[in-house]
Amino acid sequence: MQVNEDFIYRSSSQYRNWSFTPAQLAEQRQKTNLQAAERVKANVARQRAERNRQLDGASVSESERANGSGLDTGTSTPIPLDREVNCLTVAEEKRLLDYFCAQAQLLGNFLEFPIEVTATGIQFVRRFYLYNSPMTYEPQTISRSIMFIANKVEGFGLSAKNYALKLPNTTADTVIAPEYLIVQGLRFTFDVRHPFRGLRGGHIEMMEMASGNAPVLPEIGLSADDIQTAMLVLPNTPNGPPTDLAVPELVTRIQNAYAGTSDILKSAALLTDAYFHYTPSQVWLAAHLMKDEPLTLFYISTKLPTSSPTYPKLLSTLRACGDLLRTHNTDLDRLTKEEKDARQKREKEEIGALVKKLKACRDPDKMDLVKLNEAQKRDAVKANGELEENKAKRRKVAREGFQKESDSFWGPELPKNKNSANGAGNSSAA
Repeated sequence: MQVNEDFIYRSSSQYRNWSFTPAQLAEQRQKTNLQAAERVKANVARQRAERNRQLDGASVSESERANGSGLDTGTSTPIPLDREVNCLTVAEEKRLLDYFCAQAQLLGNFLEFPIEVTATGIQFVRRFYLYNSPMTYEPQTISRSIMFIANKVEGFGLSAKNYALKLPNTTADTVIAPEYLIVQGLRFTFDVRHPFRGLRGGHIEMMEMASGNAPVLPEIGLSADDIQTAMLVLPNTPNGPPTDLAVPELVTRIQNAYAGTSDILKSAALLTDAYFHYTPSQVWLAAHLMKDEPLTLFYISTKLPTSSPTYPKLLSTLRACGDLLRTHNTDLDRLTKEEKDARQKREKEEIGALVKKLKACRDPDKMDLVKLNEAQKRDAVKANGELEENKAKRRKVAREGFQKESDSFWGPELPKNKNSANGAGNSSAA
């Protein structure tokens, strides 16, 4: 059996658990949004009922009864008890997800993480919120902890204490508290295959081709010199006239394509759904195709003959991937400063409105992840320090079961012999 890059990728957890068609991805996001909205409304209704019972049983003023004290959502303005919860839509959740992924990228830059750490963190955020809603778990808290997990996964080695010290209003406890929750949301899979290494490998190959030293495939029918000669006359644009470059000029062209592709992989590829839909090699080739189509097509033709039935399918996939990458701020370079400022102002207002709406539709049971984490560690300990009755009973049954298993293997504990103990003591004294 021949083991190639495609086979290795298809055996990865990224392909098995985190590869989707656009329809599958949309369906899952719709499902997550619906479940979260139902859970939020149910929990809010339960807390409202409890609050109403408290108001009925307590001595409160007429004005308090009329207005209600509201339901705490972690904001300065609680939800009035009679107001319907206005939950986020799927599109609004997706807009917030993209925003907080961009914020995670800024966080990675601020912490001076290598691009692999930042990229892994962003993909962890996108994966986590595929099966969890921002209404359930607040994105800023989760993304902050996810970036710390990515730092560990990629071997950067920043401790929780030092990580927290670099961030305002952050402690090691707030960073660590959601860890297990996040790991569950990631399905205990941490492998993220990035396109960066593929791009570097392809760049090295193209540089070797430009120097006339490239290894060639027998089925292509071209020598290393033939490849170099063909590259020197590649047009600058699709269907453009041939060029007549010197080798140094060709090297500069390859380097420029590499730099532009790298920028796309560090921005649009991370902040869109490209990782969910395409393989790492498809992503970097699509980005390279965007920066220098004639050069990319020639490079592909040295690996796969244009007469192959797979060739048009590959090009169709790469162009579709390129269309997805272009959806992320690719037109900014064409805007004037005034247009950019107006666009940024509009986006800031939109995000501000969505964040405000999110605060009003948060799941009240998931507000404080630190307290939830402590409660799990305490194993449902009551405020007076005693275990809940049902929890205490389960523990007692478990202890008795463990004791029976131990007795059946080792036998029951031997009774103590007072005489022998005294004799041993006298002997020792003697």
